Amino acid sequence: MFALCGAGILTLGAIILRDVTRNHLFMLVSPGSGIITQVGCAMLGIGGFTFLTAILGCSAGARKCSIGWYIFCVILILMAELALGVHFLYFYDSLGKDLENTKLVATLTSSYGLDPTFTQSVDFAQHRFNCCGVQLDTDYDRSEWRKQSLGGTELLYPWTCCPLNDTLSDPPVFMNPVPQNASQCQIAASMRSHRYREGCLKPIEEWFRTQTLTFIGMGLTLLLLQIASLSAAICLCRKF
Repeated sequence: MFALCGAGILTLGAIILRDVTRNHLFMLVSPGSGIITQVGCAMLGIGGFTFLTAILGCSAGARKCSIGWYIFCVILILMAELALGVHFLYFYDSLGKDLENTKLVATLTSSYGLDPTFTQSVDFAQHRFNCCGVQLDTDYDRSEWRKQSLGGTELLYPWTCCPLNDTLSDPPVFMNPVPQNASQCQIAASMRSHRYREGCLKPIEEWFRTQTLTFIGMGLTLLLLQIASLSAAICLCRKF
């Protein structure tokens, strides 16, 4: 059972590191923090150590010494997982403060079009959630992207603010956007059918809350399984 926990944690860590959606959206949740990379790498480390501990546990029934080391390793794993959970929850609390202070709006106005990684993440969010900007599409009115005409003098809004023609866009669509109606999308008073007007802040917050609950649920499940393994090892140790 403990080996399955280790394999599960390893798999989750690999999925998190390779998940395009999580990487792009966490970049917007906390630009520059690298929280998703930290969580993914930590889960790989914990998963690998858990799997090795399970191998040690296979010989625990033969020697009391092995059982002692097994119990010690399990306790270390539980402490590491607790530390990772506290770190993630602290990050979640900091997120709320950052968004209340409109740091994401400030980052958008100063970095969109200039920071390639951040720009891709914004484009991804706008395409996924059918939104534009952070609070409203007018966030781009005061952006460096608009002031410096980084998208070209004819563009008032990024193409990902427009409904896209997925059949004409090369994948990934958000990086090669082809709007359904290019001229109508760039009109300042355009209808929502031609350009998204709502900002991306609310759907990003809702997505992050869902991710947090998912991580907590998975963490508690693994924690209960590992506590059960620890209890079994302690009971076995008492028989010697």
